[in-house]
Amino acid sequence: MKSLLHHTLFILAFLCTPKLCAQVPYSYAPADALVEELTALGGSKSQFVQGMVLFDPAADPALSRLQGKHILGVRCYLRADYKQARQKRSGILAATGTPGNLVQTTYADLTEGWNEVLFEEPLTIGQEKIFLGVQVYETLGTPYPLVAYAPATVPHSCYVNQGKKSWEEYTDRGTLLIGAILEEEAAAALEQTAYAQNTTHPQTVAPNADFQGGLYVHNFSTTPIREIRISMQGAGANEPTYRDITLPQPIEAYGSTVITTQLHSGTDEGTQVSWTATVVEINGTQAQPGRPGTTPLFVTIDNFIRTPLVEEFTSQRCINCPQMAYFLEKALDEHEGEVVYVSHHSGFVKDAFTNPADEAVVYVFGGYENEYNPAIMYNRTVFEGENTIVQGIRDMSPTPYLEALAMAAEMPAKAEVNIQVTEQHVQLSGRVARDLATTQLYVSCYLVEDGITTQAYPQLGMDDDDAPADLKDVFRHNGVILHHFNSEAIGDQLEIQADGRFSCSYPMTEKEGFGGTGRRIVAFIHKVNKNDLRDNEVLNAAQTTLISTHIGSISDRQRDKQSSSITFDLTGRPIHIYKPGFYIRGGQKIVVR
Repeated sequence: MKSLLHHTLFILAFLCTPKLCAQVPYSYAPADALVEELTALGGSKSQFVQGMVLFDPAADPALSRLQGKHILGVRCYLRADYKQARQKRSGILAATGTPGNLVQTTYADLTEGWNEVLFEEPLTIGQEKIFLGVQVYETLGTPYPLVAYAPATVPHSCYVNQGKKSWEEYTDRGTLLIGAILEEEAAAALEQTAYAQNTTHPQTVAPNADFQGGLYVHNFSTTPIREIRISMQGAGANEPTYRDITLPQPIEAYGSTVITTQLHSGTDEGTQVSWTATVVEINGTQAQPGRPGTTPLFVTIDNFIRTPLVEEFTSQRCINCPQMAYFLEKALDEHEGEVVYVSHHSGFVKDAFTNPADEAVVYVFGGYENEYNPAIMYNRTVFEGENTIVQGIRDMSPTPYLEALAMAAEMPAKAEVNIQVTEQHVQLSGRVARDLATTQLYVSCYLVEDGITTQAYPQLGMDDDDAPADLKDVFRHNGVILHHFNSEAIGDQLEIQADGRFSCSYPMTEKEGFGGTGRRIVAFIHKVNKNDLRDNEVLNAAQTTLISTHIGSISDRQRDKQSSSITFDLTGRPIHIYKPGFYIRGGQKIVVR
């Protein structure tokens, strides 16, 4: 996100000009936010991009009180200048009923940051749905023009139309920074009015129990909010739970905040269980009815533990790949907790290591023209503030990878995966969340090899001037897929029992390797959706390290290629100072306690 927006903080300032000083803003988005909380939206191509937010009097009691009042214009935030009014390309929009039913289009030059544009004729608030938005012509030089606030996805607050083809509601991108400019007379109807919802940071909670969660609170009035009382009710609960919350800092006029507090779940279980919060008191006084904030939770009695799956797209012929691998590996070493790592030698460039499973997964780039090396993905999930599953090389330090690993480890685990290996079979078993038992899920199982040196398999980019001094000493080809056990390279469809349990078995194989120092069996449960890249998450992953009894003559061939006197860690690096842990010597796994 830091590469998309250059400001570390943007601040909503109400300019007191003759036209604007007596007007009231009405928006579900925050007045200010940190850059890492924002998502940029668009198509990264030359085309029209339109964005809209729904203001529905039937769903929002505050808007219902405003019937007969007027919307004077639109406030919107953009990532760049779009001074295209002369060509009738940039401006603000109003529609009723549906986002495509435009009733007003006001062309105006728009600039980077906040814009306030008035309609030629005020729009009267009635009983119809009102959509307010912005239109610009996106170019390759200034892609992703729209901005959304990621932590709070207010329902029906992110409609996007790319290329003037069709409107699509995004339910996981956040709340567009688009709001209404109301006439001054509207202010009285908004006093003692606030909005609250659980933030969209993933939450896994037990049924009918307190949990610590984020709460987004937005103030619609001019009066600062110091304390609130919320009514919260999860699906299945017969009665709401009330909680009094004193805010660490007052929420000023039209401002917002996110706090961490104790919330309470409902009794229904599932991965997408509705949870609703309503502000019922403000500063000790009864609040005027406002819009309830409804968001999904993952409610379950199954406490699955997440093991993140990190997949890197790389190649021997990629000059930038070794440096990404260098800092990623440092992050993997520093990360607390297990991580499953796999390298895909595909995505733009193939090499001697490329396996059919590597080629099958490149659909996550969204098309050949988008493929590149190096790239990385975590749990095959699109992070908040990102637009794609895959991410490119980041700062030349472990920090961005450590941050991403922490986020990946915090994602709810929606399955458990167990691996048992014998000389004849690889047995997989476990459970998925019960409400996913009828979902089409896939299982992938790989034999991967670590610790392959560059003597036999050279790597470009090792001699770059800006390469780390010890890159040649520590770099190894790790996570190389030798074999995919699943019959389909993309994964086999998982057969799941009604209670969520699954079990499958694959014949163990002897596979000639590349002379590495260790091998692992990796397995994970995942979705495959080539039409919607955001619907490809990995529910959970697991791995087990092979010892000599599991790979028979394979280990004998490996031992012939390495000195039995040298000890390696599981990533294939020579070790001279031992800490407690697992190591490889002479092809055998040893334990140091």
